[in-house]
Amino acid sequence: MIDDLPASFAVRHPTSDDHPRVLAVLDRWWGGMKGEAGALERALLLPRLYFQHFSSTSFLVEYPDGELAAFLIGFLSQTEPDTAYVHFAGVDPSLHGQGLGRSLYRAFFTLVRSQGRRYVNCVTSPENTVSRNFHTRLGFSASGPLLDYDGPGLARVAFSIGLTDEPTRPARRLRVLDKTLYLEHLPELREPSDDHWLALVRAPEGLTVIRAASSSAAIQDRWVALYDADPDHGLDEPGLLAAVLTPLARAAVPAFTASTYHADLVLVPEERRDLALDALRSAGFEIC
Repeated sequence: MIDDLPASFAVRHPTSDDHPRVLAVLDRWWGGMKGEAGALERALLLPRLYFQHFSSTSFLVEYPDGELAAFLIGFLSQTEPDTAYVHFAGVDPSLHGQGLGRSLYRAFFTLVRSQGRRYVNCVTSPENTVSRNFHTRLGFSASGPLLDYDGPGLARVAFSIGLTDEPTRPARRLRVLDKTLYLEHLPELREPSDDHWLALVRAPEGLTVIRAASSSAAIQDRWVALYDADPDHGLDEPGLLAAVLTPLARAAVPAFTASTYHADLVLVPEERRDLALDALRSAGFEIC
């Protein structure tokens, strides 16, 4: 169903039996947004009928062990013959930034386009900045907050996208730095006397120094560095570091990280360089 889904995930259309499984993750995945009132609101937005009558236009993604990883509930509008609607979608927060939500939307776009639909609409709450940023990056146009849209006190932001001019978002790119690096620990917190270092991390147990490795450094002490080729995501876009570390962890590749204001520096052992780069390419990253 989804061509660009990582091989370790399984995707299918949901069934009525999946209804309680999805309800069970809503509060955790939404971080308890708006407290008990928000939890009740989210549960009421997903009655069982969506899993009974809109299964063929919805998707459910599972981890290899069968646990829920993501879902999208959508349908074809009955009153607007050229429109489809995404009613509710969610991704496990540990997978944010890996393109899973984008893959679900792309699959929905392809499905409804084959049914003659030219537009996709959806809404979210004004407080849900993660959802608002996601839809904007995907190419949706957004309204301002629409007061009482879903009833008294239930404001919404409305989104719409035309499938004929749907933009293609480039893959996130990682750059392999030229120098092989070496990690050094200075327990006395004294800064190094030279300036031949790339980064310093001060912590209660001492100072960690990331510096260029000398030619005499043993292979097990040498690290390859990956850095965002387009360092522009800032501090308000969640999940990007996890998007890099998760495929590395699944490939059993150790990693060391140091974050900047705009990007993340990720180090992997030089002896596992090829394994690390293959894992990141499989997760949708472009290596340059």
